[in-house]
Amino acid sequence: MAFFGVIVLQNNRSIRSYDIRNGDTIRLKVMPLIKKPIIYLYSPSDIDVSVKLSLIPEWSLSVIYPVVAIEDHGQRLEWNVRTHQDGSVTEHNSGLDVSYLFWEAKENLGAFPLSPAFKPQSLDTFNPITSNLDDTDSVVIPVGKVAAYLHKSLKALGLHTEARTSFITYWLPSFLKHEYIALRFVPQAAYERAASLSISPQPDVVTRVCMLSKGIRKEHLRDWANAQMQAEKYVARWVDVVGVDPVRASDVTLFRVLEWGGTEVFS
Repeated sequence: MAFFGVIVLQNNRSIRSYDIRNGDTIRLKVMPLIKKPIIYLYSPSDIDVSVKLSLIPEWSLSVIYPVVAIEDHGQRLEWNVRTHQDGSVTEHNSGLDVSYLFWEAKENLGAFPLSPAFKPQSLDTFNPITSNLDDTDSVVIPVGKVAAYLHKSLKALGLHTEARTSFITYWLPSFLKHEYIALRFVPQAAYERAASLSISPQPDVVTRVCMLSKGIRKEHLRDWANAQMQAEKYVARWVDVVGVDPVRASDVTLFRVLEWGGTEVFS
């Protein structure tokens, strides 16, 4: 006699059940968070700025700071701030002075496809449910060399000293759990379609850097031969992949926006 069971997945919006039969294979996918995107605003003079963030339905905002109202079922928010020439900003509603704007997002369970199959994701799209890395689009680095690689890559992408330091020290503890790290940077245009940033007045230059990373075991390195070779090449390749202008991003006479964040992939 076949065994029939039911798995119920519940969040605050929906309940879904699935019939499970004897012999069925259940694959559990650990869904990553988009971690610590922080947004710096640099202007040559003090100005009032509106910063609107809009996420695709597969994401829901989970943490923000300074705290403002979240709308549209967790997909939208707006900060109204005053920039200062030292790089800090003042959020108008709370009066808080902060170094940057902070947000994180989690997978929106209500947006999961009912089918257990996940469609491959093309390089010009970015979706948290289907995000992955493979031998053709990533680099693989021994964990002991990943900090140095990231330092060079982030500098090439236009991140200043504090941003590079914060990025590396935030991610390094999770990297140290693995033997090797696969990583890639998401094209800025694809990231923008997933997490749209609307800023008024319009900045002269916007730099958005999002990294995908994944732990790799030594016995699986044979599947990452090309990615290991790519790690030996000059890191400036990421400038074209992401689509940023590091020269303009460092021009202090311009109104500049810089954001960095990332996602750890578990599949």
